[in-house]
Amino acid sequence: MKKQRKAERAKKEAEEKNEESSSSGISKSGKRHVKPVDPYPFGEKLLKTEYPLSEATKYLKLLQKNSPDSLETHLLSFEVNMRKQKILLAFQAVKQLLRLDAENPDSHRCLIKFFHKLGSMPAPLTDAEKLVWGVLEAECPSISQLQEKTLSEANKVFLGKHEESLMHIVAVAEMLYTLEQTKKLEAVKLIEDSCNKVMPMNGAFGPVLAWKLKDCIAVHKLLEKVLIDQDAALTGGKKEHLEVVQAMTMLSSVALRSKFSLPF
Repeated sequence: MKKQRKAERAKKEAEEKNEESSSSGISKSGKRHVKPVDPYPFGEKLLKTEYPLSEATKYLKLLQKNSPDSLETHLLSFEVNMRKQKILLAFQAVKQLLRLDAENPDSHRCLIKFFHKLGSMPAPLTDAEKLVWGVLEAECPSISQLQEKTLSEANKVFLGKHEESLMHIVAVAEMLYTLEQTKKLEAVKLIEDSCNKVMPMNGAFGPVLAWKLKDCIAVHKLLEKVLIDQDAALTGGKKEHLEVVQAMTMLSSVALRSKFSLPF
């Protein structure tokens, strides 16, 4: 009996010793475990890769395996496969985006971009191309957003459903310009009017508090780099939206000083 107790005590002491060694990072051989250091914490090496789409595909497969219900996974899938001209895979990404959140601005962007690209493609010539088109012709009628509507009409319907949301309006404006580049002024005005609508002149910020700073910055970048050409005299749109970004920055500072919490 005493031998059994002694053996149990020795076993317990050994287990405790092993736990201490593990927590201190020391192996049984007495060597300390050193945590590996990432030499490229900001991904500089990945940015310099010779085949960026191949590298992106590797990470995409990991995301598809581990985060199949994440909107961002399918946004990445859409962007990668559109660049690789993998039309069916891009279409699958669009269907997944619509399944997860059909009212998301990015889902709307991908939907319009995909079918706009599809409409500009030449008629299929090879057997493989004809097979792809056959699948698309069979699947496309299932997209309710486009039933008996042109892409422009679908864009207007989306605007009507989300006319109080800045980021939805921005998505509509961007797609308006994508579909008809002659409507750049109309797209810019759509964004400017949405900003003026929620920022009353009496100094009260009102619904602007619901905006996120990153969204305002994204809108400003869109106006500056996508909707406004360098040679175009459209500084009004750029200037006005920069003021929105500055206003959000000021609100953030005021909130910190006042110990308020803004939804950034």
